[in-house]
Amino acid sequence: MAPSRNASIPLSYAQQRLWFLDQLEPDNPFYNIPVALRLTGRLDLAALTQSFAAIVNRHEILRTVFETGSDGVAVQTVRPNLAVEMEHIDLTGLEPGQDAAWQALCRQEAAKPFDLRNGPLIRARLLRLRDSAEQQDAVLLLTMHHIVR
Repeated sequence: MAPSRNASIPLSYAQQRLWFLDQLEPDNPFYNIPVALRLTGRLDLAALTQSFAAIVNRHEILRTVFETGSDGVAVQTVRPNLAVEMEHIDLTGLEPGQDAAWQALCRQEAAKPFDLRNGPLIRARLLRLRDSAEQQDAVLLLTMHHIVR
């Protein structure tokens, strides 16, 4: 039987360990899972953004936050309307040094901690590198916390 989504849900043993480690050393990126995907060819930004939003809506774990319950025990709560926006960053004007710029953004994103209490525990950034009639080139950065994996 599925738990009521209005109620708090107990953590799995793996989630308990990650929660405990986050309490010991808050604001750390140790359990971030970053992925950078190079996208080449025609890119429909609206479809990509809508698809990402649909995935977040479909999978409750991507809208889940972790907090301390009234009894002091950590619980997870699904937020029905937790918005996760895909940030669009235009790097098309940075021809010299563009590779260094997007790679630096990848490192910054991977090092940015998550707030387990408030979420969201997934982030998406689209770095636009080239946008011409002949060629589109971008990097899609997806980062999530291991607790929701």
